[in-house]
Amino acid sequence: MDRRQIIVGAMGAAHRAHLQFNVDTTDRVDVFSVLRSTQADVFFRPMKSVCGAYVPSEGPLPAMLINSNMPLSRQRYTAAHELGHVYMQHRTVSLDREVGIIFEARTDLDEQEVAAEALAAFFLMPKPLVMKSIRDLHIQVNELNPADAYLLALKMGTSYLATVNQIHTLKLISWSRAEKLRSVPPKLIKQELNNTEGVGRHDIWVIDEHWNGQNIFPAPEDTVRIELHETPTSGYSWLWTEKPDGLTVLEDGYREDDEGIGGSRVREFVAQINSDAHPAVISLQRRREWESEAKASPEFKVGVFPQQLRNTGPLVPPRLN
Repeated sequence: MDRRQIIVGAMGAAHRAHLQFNVDTTDRVDVFSVLRSTQADVFFRPMKSVCGAYVPSEGPLPAMLINSNMPLSRQRYTAAHELGHVYMQHRTVSLDREVGIIFEARTDLDEQEVAAEALAAFFLMPKPLVMKSIRDLHIQVNELNPADAYLLALKMGTSYLATVNQIHTLKLISWSRAEKLRSVPPKLIKQELNNTEGVGRHDIWVIDEHWNGQNIFPAPEDTVRIELHETPTSGYSWLWTEKPDGLTVLEDGYREDDEGIGGSRVREFVAQINSDAHPAVISLQRRREWESEAKASPEFKVGVFPQQLRNTGPLVPPRLN
Protein backbone atom coordinates (compact mmCIF):
# COMPACT_ATOMS: atom_id res chain seq x y z
CA MET A 1 0.00 0.00 0.00
CA ASP A 2 1.47 3.38 -0.98
CA ARG A 3 1.49 6.33 1.38
CA ARG A 4 -1.36 8.20 -0.28
CA GLN A 5 -3.58 5.15 0.12
CA ILE A 6 -2.57 4.94 3.78
CA ILE A 7 -3.47 8.59 4.28
CA VAL A 8 -6.86 8.20 2.57
CA GLY A 9 -7.54 5.23 4.86
CA ALA A 10 -6.56 7.29 7.90
CA MET A 11 -8.90 10.09 6.76
CA GLY A 12 -11.73 7.57 6.74
CA ALA A 13 -10.71 6.34 10.20
CA ALA A 14 -10.73 9.90 11.52
CA HIS A 15 -14.26 10.37 10.14
CA ARG A 16 -15.45 7.16 11.78
CA ALA A 17 -13.84 8.22 15.07
CA HIS A 18 -15.71 11.54 14.90
CA LEU A 19 -18.96 9.65 14.54
CA GLN A 20 -18.17 7.08 17.21
CA PHE A 21 -17.18 9.64 19.83
CA ASN A 22 -19.88 12.18 18.88
CA VAL A 23 -17.36 14.85 17.90
CA ASP A 24 -18.76 18.10 16.50
CA THR A 25 -16.53 18.62 13.47
CA THR A 26 -17.30 22.35 13.37
CA ASP A 27 -15.99 23.00 16.89
CA ARG A 28 -12.63 22.68 18.66
CA VAL A 29 -12.00 18.97 19.25
CA ASP A 30 -11.56 17.91 22.88
CA VAL A 31 -9.08 15.13 22.21
CA PHE A 32 -8.43 14.44 25.90
CA SER A 33 -12.13 13.75 26.51
CA VAL A 34 -12.06 11.31 23.61
CA LEU A 35 -9.01 9.59 25.08
CA ARG A 36 -10.82 9.23 28.40
CA SER A 37 -13.68 7.45 26.67
CA THR A 38 -11.30 4.95 25.02
CA GLN A 39 -10.30 3.74 28.52
CA ALA A 40 -6.68 3.52 27.37
CA ASP A 41 -4.05 4.15 30.04
CA VAL A 42 -2.75 7.67 29.30
CA PHE A 43 0.18 9.10 31.26
CA PHE A 44 1.90 12.49 31.19
CA ARG A 45 5.58 12.79 32.00
CA PRO A 46 8.27 15.39 31.25
CA MET A 47 10.72 14.08 28.65
CA LYS A 48 13.60 15.58 26.70
CA SER A 49 13.45 14.22 23.15
CA VAL A 50 10.24 12.22 22.78
CA CYS A 51 6.79 13.63 21.99
CA GLY A 52 4.94 10.50 22.99
CA ALA A 53 4.80 6.74 22.96
CA TYR A 54 2.28 4.01 22.33
CA VAL A 55 2.37 0.53 23.83
CA PRO A 56 -0.18 -2.00 22.55
CA SER A 57 -1.61 -4.56 24.89
CA GLU A 58 -2.73 -8.16 24.61
CA GLY A 59 -5.70 -7.12 26.72
CA PRO A 60 -8.30 -4.38 26.11
CA LEU A 61 -6.24 -1.46 27.44
CA PRO A 62 -3.27 -0.14 25.45
CA ALA A 63 -1.08 2.52 27.05
CA MET A 64 0.30 5.82 25.82
CA LEU A 65 2.70 8.44 27.12
CA ILE A 66 2.60 12.19 26.38
CA ASN A 67 5.50 14.57 26.99
CA SER A 68 4.24 17.20 29.45
CA ASN A 69 7.20 19.48 28.67
CA MET A 70 5.58 20.40 25.36
CA PRO A 71 3.20 23.34 24.84
CA LEU A 72 -0.51 22.51 25.04
CA SER A 73 -1.00 22.49 21.26
CA ARG A 74 1.72 19.88 20.77
CA GLN A 75 0.39 17.79 23.67
CA ARG A 76 -3.00 17.79 21.96
CA TYR A 77 -1.50 16.78 18.61
CA THR A 78 0.56 14.04 20.22
CA ALA A 79 -2.58 12.82 22.00
CA ALA A 80 -4.38 12.65 18.64
CA HIS A 81 -1.42 10.82 17.09
CA GLU A 82 -1.44 8.22 19.86
CA LEU A 83 -5.23 8.01 19.56
CA GLY A 84 -4.63 7.07 15.94
CA HIS A 85 -2.56 4.08 17.08
CA VAL A 86 -5.31 3.05 19.51
CA TYR A 87 -8.22 3.54 17.13
CA MET A 88 -6.55 1.70 14.24
CA GLN A 89 -5.47 -1.06 16.65
CA HIS A 90 -1.79 -0.94 15.81
CA ARG A 91 0.14 -3.84 17.27
CA THR A 92 3.68 -2.40 17.30
CA VAL A 93 5.29 -0.28 20.01
CA SER A 94 5.73 3.32 18.80
CA LEU A 95 8.21 5.90 20.09
CA ASP A 96 7.32 9.24 18.49
CA ARG A 97 10.10 11.82 18.37
CA GLU A 98 8.29 14.20 16.02
CA VAL A 99 4.64 14.84 15.20
CA GLY A 100 2.84 17.38 13.02
CA ILE A 101 5.22 16.95 10.08
CA ILE A 102 4.40 17.59 6.44
CA PHE A 103 3.37 14.83 4.06
CA GLU A 104 6.56 15.13 2.01
CA ALA A 105 8.68 14.59 5.13
CA ARG A 106 7.04 11.28 6.04
CA THR A 107 9.20 9.17 3.73
CA ASP A 108 11.18 7.67 6.61
CA LEU A 109 8.08 6.69 8.61
CA ASP A 110 6.62 3.21 8.52
CA GLU A 111 2.99 2.64 7.50
CA GLN A 112 1.79 2.66 11.10
CA GLU A 113 3.31 6.07 11.80
CA VAL A 114 2.08 7.59 8.53
CA ALA A 115 -1.45 6.46 9.34
CA ALA A 116 -1.35 7.78 12.94
CA GLU A 117 0.05 11.10 11.75
CA ALA A 118 -2.65 11.50 9.12
CA LEU A 119 -5.45 10.56 11.51
CA ALA A 120 -4.19 13.12 14.03
CA ALA A 121 -4.34 15.92 11.45
CA PHE A 122 -7.83 15.07 10.18
CA PHE A 123 -9.17 14.28 13.65
CA LEU A 124 -8.10 17.63 15.14
CA MET A 125 -8.58 19.69 11.98
CA PRO A 126 -11.50 18.28 9.96
CA LYS A 127 -12.35 20.43 6.98
CA PRO A 128 -15.66 21.75 8.46
CA LEU A 129 -13.77 23.09 11.50
CA VAL A 130 -11.04 24.63 9.35
CA MET A 131 -13.54 26.38 7.07
CA LYS A 132 -15.72 27.62 9.93
CA SER A 133 -12.68 28.95 11.81
CA ILE A 134 -11.52 30.81 8.72
CA ARG A 135 -14.97 32.37 8.33
CA ASP A 136 -15.29 33.22 12.03
CA LEU A 137 -12.01 35.13 12.02
CA HIS A 138 -12.70 36.77 8.63
CA ILE A 139 -9.42 35.43 7.23
CA GLN A 140 -8.61 35.74 3.53
CA VAL A 141 -7.14 32.26 3.23
CA ASN A 142 -5.71 32.81 -0.26
CA GLU A 143 -3.65 35.64 1.26
CA LEU A 144 -2.94 33.86 4.54
CA ASN A 145 -0.21 35.58 6.56
CA PRO A 146 1.76 34.24 9.56
CA ALA A 147 -0.24 36.17 12.17
CA ASP A 148 -3.59 34.92 10.86
CA ALA A 149 -2.26 31.35 10.56
CA TYR A 150 -1.07 31.53 14.18
CA LEU A 151 -4.43 32.83 15.47
CA LEU A 152 -6.23 30.20 13.39
CA ALA A 153 -4.06 27.55 15.05
CA LEU A 154 -4.95 28.91 18.50
CA LYS A 155 -8.66 28.80 17.69
CA MET A 156 -8.45 25.14 16.65
CA GLY A 157 -6.04 24.18 19.44
CA THR A 158 -3.28 23.01 17.13
CA SER A 159 0.31 24.05 16.57
CA TYR A 160 1.25 26.67 13.99
CA LEU A 161 3.19 24.22 11.83
CA ALA A 162 0.53 21.49 11.94
CA THR A 163 -2.12 24.05 11.01
CA VAL A 164 -0.18 25.32 8.00
CA ASN A 165 0.44 21.73 6.89
CA GLN A 166 -3.25 20.82 7.13
CA ILE A 167 -4.43 23.94 5.31
CA HIS A 168 -2.07 23.02 2.49
CA THR A 169 -3.21 19.37 2.57
CA LEU A 170 -6.81 20.61 2.16
CA LYS A 171 -5.61 22.57 -0.91
CA LEU A 172 -6.65 25.91 0.58
CA ILE A 173 -3.20 27.44 0.02
CA SER A 174 -0.45 26.80 -2.49
CA TRP A 175 2.79 24.95 -1.78
CA SER A 176 4.79 28.18 -2.14
CA ARG A 177 2.63 30.04 0.38
CA ALA A 178 2.81 27.11 2.79
CA GLU A 179 6.60 27.11 2.49
CA LYS A 180 6.75 30.84 3.23
CA LEU A 181 4.54 30.37 6.29
CA ARG A 182 6.65 27.45 7.54
CA SER A 183 9.77 29.59 7.29
CA VAL A 184 8.46 32.05 9.92
CA PRO A 185 9.12 30.85 13.49
CA PRO A 186 6.14 31.15 15.88
CA LYS A 187 8.42 32.95 18.36
CA LEU A 188 8.73 35.85 15.92
CA ILE A 189 4.99 35.91 15.25
CA LYS A 190 4.21 36.08 18.97
CA GLN A 191 6.67 38.93 19.47
CA GLU A 192 5.07 40.95 16.67
CA LEU A 193 1.57 40.31 18.00
CA ASN A 194 2.65 41.34 21.50
CA ASN A 195 4.41 44.58 20.53
CA THR A 196 7.89 42.97 20.44
CA GLU A 197 7.55 41.58 23.97
CA GLY A 198 8.41 37.90 24.15
CA VAL A 199 6.08 35.42 25.85
CA GLY A 200 8.39 32.41 25.75
CA ARG A 201 6.60 29.11 25.22
CA HIS A 202 3.27 30.69 26.12
CA ASP A 203 0.75 31.92 23.58
CA ILE A 204 -0.60 35.37 22.80
CA TRP A 205 -4.33 35.57 22.02
CA VAL A 206 -5.11 38.73 20.02
CA ILE A 207 -8.87 39.17 20.18
CA ASP A 208 -10.78 41.74 18.14
CA GLU A 209 -14.41 42.25 17.15
CA HIS A 210 -14.38 39.06 15.06
CA TRP A 211 -14.07 36.97 18.26
CA ASN A 212 -17.30 38.35 19.74
CA GLY A 213 -19.51 35.49 20.95
CA GLN A 214 -16.76 32.89 20.62
CA ASN A 215 -14.65 30.95 23.13
CA ILE A 216 -10.93 30.80 23.78
CA PHE A 217 -8.98 28.00 25.46
CA PRO A 218 -5.77 29.50 26.86
CA ALA A 219 -3.19 27.74 28.98
CA PRO A 220 -1.95 29.22 32.29
CA GLU A 221 0.30 32.27 31.76
CA ASP A 222 -0.94 32.83 28.23
CA THR A 223 -1.47 36.49 27.32
CA VAL A 224 -4.84 37.78 26.12
CA ARG A 225 -4.72 41.05 24.16
CA ILE A 226 -8.17 42.54 23.47
CA GLU A 227 -8.25 45.17 20.71
CA LEU A 228 -11.57 46.94 20.08
CA HIS A 229 -12.13 49.96 17.86
CA GLU A 230 -13.90 53.08 19.05
CA THR A 231 -14.39 56.73 18.06
CA PRO A 232 -13.36 59.14 20.86
CA THR A 233 -15.47 62.06 19.55
CA SER A 234 -18.63 59.98 20.00
CA GLY A 235 -18.11 59.81 23.74
CA TYR A 236 -18.54 56.03 23.67
CA SER A 237 -15.81 53.76 24.96
CA TRP A 238 -15.38 50.06 25.67
CA LEU A 239 -15.74 49.47 29.41
CA TRP A 240 -15.65 46.34 31.53
CA THR A 241 -19.03 44.99 32.50
CA GLU A 242 -17.23 42.81 35.00
CA LYS A 243 -13.58 41.87 35.13
CA PRO A 244 -13.41 38.07 35.13
CA ASP A 245 -11.68 36.22 37.93
CA GLY A 246 -8.52 34.42 36.97
CA LEU A 247 -7.18 37.17 34.70
CA THR A 248 -4.55 39.65 35.79
CA VAL A 249 -4.94 42.89 33.81
CA LEU A 250 -1.49 44.13 32.75
CA GLU A 251 -2.50 47.06 30.52
CA ASP A 252 -5.65 49.11 30.02
CA GLY A 253 -5.29 51.94 27.54
CA TYR A 254 -5.48 53.19 23.98
CA ARG A 255 -3.47 53.38 20.79
CA GLU A 256 -4.02 55.10 17.49
CA ASP A 257 -5.81 53.07 14.83
CA ASP A 258 -3.33 52.74 11.98
CA GLU A 259 -6.04 51.69 9.53
CA GLY A 260 -8.92 53.75 10.83
CA ILE A 261 -10.37 56.99 9.54
CA GLY A 262 -12.18 59.82 11.24
CA GLY A 263 -10.07 59.87 14.39
CA SER A 264 -10.78 56.31 15.50
CA ARG A 265 -8.60 54.56 18.05
CA VAL A 266 -8.13 51.08 19.50
CA ARG A 267 -8.97 50.28 23.10
CA GLU A 268 -6.44 47.74 24.37
CA PHE A 269 -6.77 45.44 27.34
CA VAL A 270 -3.86 43.10 28.03
CA ALA A 271 -4.27 40.35 30.62
CA GLN A 272 -2.54 37.17 31.69
CA ILE A 273 -4.25 33.89 32.55
CA ASN A 274 -3.62 32.94 36.17
CA SER A 275 -2.60 29.39 37.07
CA ASP A 276 -5.77 29.00 39.16
CA ALA A 277 -8.14 30.48 36.57
CA HIS A 278 -11.59 28.99 36.11
CA PRO A 279 -14.04 29.31 33.20
CA ALA A 280 -15.23 32.90 32.92
CA VAL A 281 -16.54 35.44 30.45
CA ILE A 282 -14.75 38.55 29.18
CA SER A 283 -17.60 41.05 28.96
CA LEU A 284 -17.38 44.67 27.81
CA GLN A 285 -19.92 47.24 26.71
CA ARG A 286 -19.52 50.29 24.53
CA ARG A 287 -21.09 53.18 26.40
CA ARG A 288 -20.45 56.60 27.88
CA GLU A 289 -18.75 56.39 31.26
CA TRP A 290 -21.51 58.36 32.97
CA GLU A 291 -24.29 56.18 31.57
CA SER A 292 -25.64 53.08 33.24
CA GLU A 293 -25.07 49.65 31.73
CA ALA A 294 -28.78 49.54 30.86
CA LYS A 295 -28.20 52.24 28.20
CA ALA A 296 -25.24 50.47 26.65
CA SER A 297 -25.08 49.83 22.93
CA PRO A 298 -22.95 46.98 21.57
CA GLU A 299 -21.64 44.23 23.81
CA PHE A 300 -18.47 42.19 23.44
CA LYS A 301 -18.34 38.78 25.10
CA VAL A 302 -15.80 35.99 24.85
CA GLY A 303 -15.88 32.80 26.88
CA VAL A 304 -12.59 31.90 28.57
CA PHE A 305 -11.95 28.22 29.27
CA PRO A 306 -8.48 27.83 30.85
CA GLN A 307 -6.81 24.54 30.02
CA GLN A 308 -5.13 22.31 32.56
CA LEU A 309 -1.44 21.60 32.01
CA ARG A 310 -0.38 18.30 33.54
CA ASN A 311 3.19 17.84 34.72
CA THR A 312 3.09 14.14 35.49
CA GLY A 313 0.54 11.45 36.20
CA PRO A 314 -2.42 9.71 34.53
CA LEU A 315 -5.11 11.39 32.45
CA VAL A 316 -7.70 9.43 34.45
CA PRO A 317 -6.68 8.61 38.05
CA PRO A 318 -6.95 4.88 38.78
CA ARG A 319 -9.77 3.70 41.00
CA LEU A 320 -8.72 2.36 44.37
CA ASN A 321 -10.73 -0.70 45.37
